[in-house]
Amino acid sequence: MEINPDELREFLEADLVGVRADPEFKESLRRKLWTLVRTKYGRSGSDPDPD
Repeated sequence: MEINPDELREFLEADLVGVRADPEFKESLRRKLWTLVRTKYGRSGSDPDPD
């Protein structure tokens, strides 16, 4: 996977903005991303908060 430094910089700049995410959305996104990582890279490791 290739990463464009300008796109990465723009993405990381969002951390500096003081916008609060909805906790339910944040948790849903965390679970989806964790599932994506497990699917792509294998199921080794465990979810600290399994379904």
